[in-house]
Amino acid sequence: MALLSLQVSQFRNMPALALTAHPEFNLIYGENGSGKTSLLEAIYYLAHGRSFRSRVHQRLIKDDAAHFTLHAKVSNNQQSYSLGLQRSRTAELLLRLNGANVQRLAEFASLLPVQLLTPDSFRLFFGGPKERRQFFDMGVFHVEPDFFPVWLQFSRVLKQRNSLLKQRRRYDDEFAYWDQQFANLAWQLQSQRQQYIDQLNEAYKLLVANNLLLADISMQLQSGWPERISSEQALLELLKQNFEQDCRQGFSQYGPQKADLKLKKAQLAVEEVLSRGQLKVLLFALKIAQNNVISNSGNKQPLLLIDDLASELDASSTQLVFEYLTQINSQVFITAINADQVSPYIAAERSKMFHVEHGQITARTDEDGRTT
Repeated sequence: MALLSLQVSQFRNMPALALTAHPEFNLIYGENGSGKTSLLEAIYYLAHGRSFRSRVHQRLIKDDAAHFTLHAKVSNNQQSYSLGLQRSRTAELLLRLNGANVQRLAEFASLLPVQLLTPDSFRLFFGGPKERRQFFDMGVFHVEPDFFPVWLQFSRVLKQRNSLLKQRRRYDDEFAYWDQQFANLAWQLQSQRQQYIDQLNEAYKLLVANNLLLADISMQLQSGWPERISSEQALLELLKQNFEQDCRQGFSQYGPQKADLKLKKAQLAVEEVLSRGQLKVLLFALKIAQNNVISNSGNKQPLLLIDDLASELDASSTQLVFEYLTQINSQVFITAINADQVSPYIAAERSKMFHVEHGQITARTDEDGRTT
């Protein structure tokens, strides 16, 4: 899957913008405030139905416009798909796939796997478990077709169980029924997640095999319940044993909603051992490995959006990141203030270069002949 073209209307500071993308690398440069990040934001919104910069969708609509519109053409196995999204000030969301209305954003997300790297992506290390669940669940979603329906079912069961915890003080047949559903779905999610983490770890090790600093990083999926729980039946018993405590807390203490991914070096959390620059290289390696797993598992070519790649990287780290990027099975969009921050690292025939200024985009030719 690759993004062939993108059209943006009334989004942020962009009244009307269109680009035809390169299947490998797209380098987008311009001054701060020119619209570089907004372009990545538009691609991300089309795939996720939300912004990574603001929770208030009205802020994404330009000036006094009634709505913004995003349209893209993507390819998959020599077939092209048309994706259209429109969001109004009143929050109305219209989605169209190949000219037909669709109801669920999951259909867009499935067609357009998008990962994002921004200066805020350090939350993967310094944020809570939710940040890391979002990271690996994105991969499971695109690799395991049964994951999303199981996850939806579990979310409904969890909501029902938590609701009952606030109403009941006695473990009865109704609770036993919901706990049975809870344990069964939880065990399925854990199995799918673990299989995926095993694939991610293999792809990561292959990518960083020649890097002594990163090669010994370990990944451990924490299920959301004690390690001694080794079966679905044992999890069911744990839920029953902790019923009274769950009632006091008002929510389920154990379950896949509490899962986490521990990243360690020499038995210590990576954020305690590595410098911020080293963590950024690790972050790139993890995202690239995830993109490769998604790409190698089926017919999807993920997109990787990188905002301000050069931030907090010295020359040697930048070189290392681009060595990893040249091994990616994905389409990449990179922003930078100056073109020479990124262009020397990528062959001209593998990329296109775009200049953004005042919300307008122009394809540019550099001294190596990069152009549309």
